[in-house]
Amino acid sequence: MIPDGDAVDPAAGATEATPILIQPSSTPGAETSTPTPMIQDHELARSVVQIHIQDTTTLIRTIRDGSGVIIDGEEGLILTAYSLVQPYLDSGARAYSTIVIGVNDGNGGSPRLAFEALLVAANATTDLAVLRITREYQGDPVSVGEIDLIGVELGNAGLIEPEDQLRLFAHPGELNRAVESQALQATDGTVTGRRGQASLPGTTRLKLDARLSYGATGGPAFNVDGALVGILVPEHYDVSSPVSQLRPIELAEQLIVAARQLPSGEGFVAPLIASEPSGGFDAPPVTHDSWVSRPAFAENATTLGSQLDLLDYQLGFLSETQTLYFEFAVQGLAKDTLVEERWFLNDVLQDSISSSYAWTGNDFTIMADRIEVPAAFGLPDGFWRLEIWTDGMLRAASTAVVGVEPPPPVISNIQFGALATATGTKLTTAVAGADQLLMFFDYSGMEVVRNVRWVVFYDGALKYQSNEVTWLAGGSGRSWVGYTGPAPVEAGTWHFELFVDGESRGESEIVLP
Repeated sequence: MIPDGDAVDPAAGATEATPILIQPSSTPGAETSTPTPMIQDHELARSVVQIHIQDTTTLIRTIRDGSGVIIDGEEGLILTAYSLVQPYLDSGARAYSTIVIGVNDGNGGSPRLAFEALLVAANATTDLAVLRITREYQGDPVSVGEIDLIGVELGNAGLIEPEDQLRLFAHPGELNRAVESQALQATDGTVTGRRGQASLPGTTRLKLDARLSYGATGGPAFNVDGALVGILVPEHYDVSSPVSQLRPIELAEQLIVAARQLPSGEGFVAPLIASEPSGGFDAPPVTHDSWVSRPAFAENATTLGSQLDLLDYQLGFLSETQTLYFEFAVQGLAKDTLVEERWFLNDVLQDSISSSYAWTGNDFTIMADRIEVPAAFGLPDGFWRLEIWTDGMLRAASTAVVGVEPPPPVISNIQFGALATATGTKLTTAVAGADQLLMFFDYSGMEVVRNVRWVVFYDGALKYQSNEVTWLAGGSGRSWVGYTGPAPVEAGTWHFELFVDGESRGESEIVLP
């Protein structure tokens, strides 16, 4: 078997962001290489907001910030990235208390903190979320019709092709020490390719040549006609890494419908599930600032220039598969860092296709490649595991199943707790009065699992049921799911049931005195 293919950096040739005024430009009619837009930048900018995620339990402090776009001015609905507003810490505790919205007043300066908002719809798999404005900042509640904001027109991302140009709007980010102002910025970006993921059909991300500050997380991308075609998302939210991808607007359609149907004043209860590191909970803890995504696998790929775009992402592959495409993303890795791609077949290291190299990529790079066999021979059947190591530390791992039927999923050793450790184990005992209740469990046979969901009963009555959540934790290990509500956990009998790809695989209960 031979490795082949080239690493691709979609961020090459980025356009530098420039501040804009919401007022009309003083130099209209300047010659450009792109068609004259139907809606000018200063008009689109009126619908862009800055989002501050604040913890106000002791002192007011911003723990995350990014951007968003108004999709319904009368309803006060804002579309953004879920990674920006994700409400939980890795321990299972609540991450923040308030979502604050900053609006652009048209003076070219930093946004004015004007409103507070509530999370009303979200999908962690697509990294998209919808907020609803509920009150003035540190002030009175507001209702439909009292919000004087301008929403955007939704476009069609399916018409976008590589080399098309888009207009990207974002704020730099409060935690970006290199900038003095949070004035809105506009950047021309060119689409360089497409990406997908095993749990969703078709294109789920568009790659861009632009390299935007982390503050672009959740910001809008418009086509030349001024229609919203996507939301800027990071591969992994990090203040030191750029944003250079977007989620097509079509992925947000169901969320927008759900947000509009949710009664006023009600919020979305996001699924509470362990966020396992890419290398797994058993991998050594990483102390530096770089990040590597869990590898993804695909059946096919297309080539545009030197770029490899994967198609038909899968977890399981047919026997006699000749080519296995794979990709992983790298953020913030220092130059000359030793990177190793270690391949295993049924836990046996495959030296002939494993590789190592000194890192030469940028601060965000998507590595796309393949392994294949010559002539008419197929890859040997079995469990193909790819591990990514940097400087001798396991950073990410994933398994592709070729030509074999994995064992059925097994859930065992169930325990309950209130908080989790960084290694996914129970930190504190489950007690009445805690903000959340977590169910910990061992799992195996989950290599090709796509989704999980769970149902929670309290004293025999349905208390909560999650939506389906993409399973990212691999074939075996230990993880947890949980429940949190508007009030602390009450004394009584709590029963959890976990469904794996639609089938009940584990359940248990605890009585809290």
